[in-house]
Amino acid sequence: MSKNAKSSMRERVSKKWESLREHHLTIMTTVFVVSLGMMLFTLVFIITGTYNQWGPEQNALAWITGIIGIIVAIFLWPEFFYLRGRYNFLREYMQISSPSELRKEMAEAQEAGKILGTRYLDKLREFLLEKGIKMKRR
Repeated sequence: MSKNAKSSMRERVSKKWESLREHHLTIMTTVFVVSLGMMLFTLVFIITGTYNQWGPEQNALAWITGIIGIIVAIFLWPEFFYLRGRYNFLREYMQISSPSELRKEMAEAQEAGKILGTRYLDKLREFLLEKGIKMKRR
């Protein structure tokens, strides 16, 4: 594969990932939970000692599942918890009733909404309009 083909494929994957910005948190959560499930399956496999009863193909599959789960979890861990933190901040922000406190934290809430996607930014905008606060354009 040529260098241009690799870079164009990388660009296409990057563009596709950015087009799914609305769903990054959902995708990351799903993949992270599946990888934890894979690790848990292998852990139970080791603890219960069922590897003695299974054939070599099932043993290899169980070990590969655990290794893939660990690798995926390690790579997704930082981004997953960053997105989850932004989501939790936005949820807590939307439970504040004091207009002064809402204004004080608005910049961070807008940033969280931008990171999570337009769906969350629209929810934030709607929440602020209900409270009678205009969102700053950035």
